[in-house]
Amino acid sequence: MPRNAPSARRSSSMLPFYIILGLVALGGAFFLFRQASGGGGAPATTLEKVALTPEQMQSVAGISKGSPNAPVVMLEFADFQCPGCGQFATFSEPLMQDWIKDGTVRYVWYDFPLPQLHKNAVLAARAGRCANEQNRFWEFHDHIFARQAEWSESNDAADLFAGYAEAVNIDRGAFAGCLGSDKYLKEVSESSAFGETLGVGGTPTLFVNGKKVTNIPSTRAEWQQLIEQERGGAAAPAAAPAAGAAPAAAPAAGAVPAATDSAAG
Repeated sequence: MPRNAPSARRSSSMLPFYIILGLVALGGAFFLFRQASGGGGAPATTLEKVALTPEQMQSVAGISKGSPNAPVVMLEFADFQCPGCGQFATFSEPLMQDWIKDGTVRYVWYDFPLPQLHKNAVLAARAGRCANEQNRFWEFHDHIFARQAEWSESNDAADLFAGYAEAVNIDRGAFAGCLGSDKYLKEVSESSAFGETLGVGGTPTLFVNGKKVTNIPSTRAEWQQLIEQERGGAAAPAAAPAAGAAPAAAPAAGAVPAATDSAAG
């Protein structure tokens, strides 16, 4: 009937939103469930090979820490405003740091903000890249996740981010100037598009040596098993070219993408 038509159209137009909401909620909730249960009773972690084209790997760069020659390369697609991403960051940081320090793991961050759900997600992604200009991305990353509840729904998130930047020894004026412009919108968009081509539908999503991680490990023992498995069977990826250097030849399909180093790596 005509009176119901507008409602039907609205319901149809909202369908993609609810699909995304469901994916994010399931992904975050499942990680939290596995962590709370210590991994017991949950499906085992599996790795799914994905197709990475040379063109994708050459054109999209993440922000990384760790040796360019590390045998295990881990990609994380995440949203700073995603609660599950915050929980994963808190859980994984001490584990990954050991493997990063001993040269086993190279860790690469890719922005995958979900503005349909998180109003400050894109701004936060840009803020991270502004922090990276001063080689303080990972310090800002930890600080912003630790205060996620404070800024997530704030109407003054940009000012809060400037304060966080100052707290981790970033020049506040330069940071605020960067964030106050449209800088890095393109890079954040490209990072999200890259994730979509790899089948990323929620956050956090991880890839290890070109394989998508299903059922993210939630204990140190599970991670140890996964890292040892990949360290034993992986060839070290090629180092990313230095800034300003001539582009390297396209890597073979299945290699990992180059990444933008930060001082923390």
